[in-house]
Amino acid sequence: MRYLATFGYWVAAVLILASVLAGFGYSFDRALFVASAMLPGMFCAKFFLPEAFRTPHRRGVAIVAVGLGILVVEWMSMLLAHCYTQAAWRSEQVPFPTLFSNPAFLVLLLAAVVIPETLLSRYLDRRLPRPKTIAFVSDRRRVTLGLAQIVYVESNDDEVLLHTLDGRSYRTKTRISQWERLLDDRFVRIHRAYIVNSEHAVRVGGGQVVVAGRTFDLSRKYREGATQRISERLCEKPSCADGNKPK
Repeated sequence: MRYLATFGYWVAAVLILASVLAGFGYSFDRALFVASAMLPGMFCAKFFLPEAFRTPHRRGVAIVAVGLGILVVEWMSMLLAHCYTQAAWRSEQVPFPTLFSNPAFLVLLLAAVVIPETLLSRYLDRRLPRPKTIAFVSDRRRVTLGLAQIVYVESNDDEVLLHTLDGRSYRTKTRISQWERLLDDRFVRIHRAYIVNSEHAVRVGGGQVVVAGRTFDLSRKYREGATQRISERLCEKPSCADGNKPK
């Protein structure tokens, strides 16, 4: 359901963008091609801009740098798509609209597509049931593991280990950054080498978090966001509701 809704949203977004571009003199099929070429910049805005906002140090510099990079990617994509269609659609010569070089216009297009998609994702996160298991390949065997059983994920050189409540470890070749996207919001990145299951956290503070009896250091890059998310999870537990706030 989630993937179908997300796919449907992006298809609808491309069609709407094509309709907008058709107002600049493009035929609809040509406008559809240019609209599709805009997707890389939009995906960059969706995935990289939130990371810039979570940067603990020099956040303003990170946001500006990432924002400018996204605008350049978007403008270049539209320009290259336009040049290609000029050659492919020789009977339909349309000058590159000057409005497409206006940063404010590009920001408006990005916001009009990315913000609703973000809201849709959050809505689906609230309304759809969480997946209970995840399937992956470990030592050439397909493994299906309950998400609640995973305590933490560890990056170790060229492999990633999934550690479970029963003391087992599963080796995978999937990078930890990919695991960060695959796992749901109960899993928190605390270090370049660790992701922890906040449901098993018992204490956080002082740059450390205790998860299922093991103490982890929070790196400076992730400390602020990880502390906040784990603290919120701890406050959902009865012990915190009784007034025992996490340190």
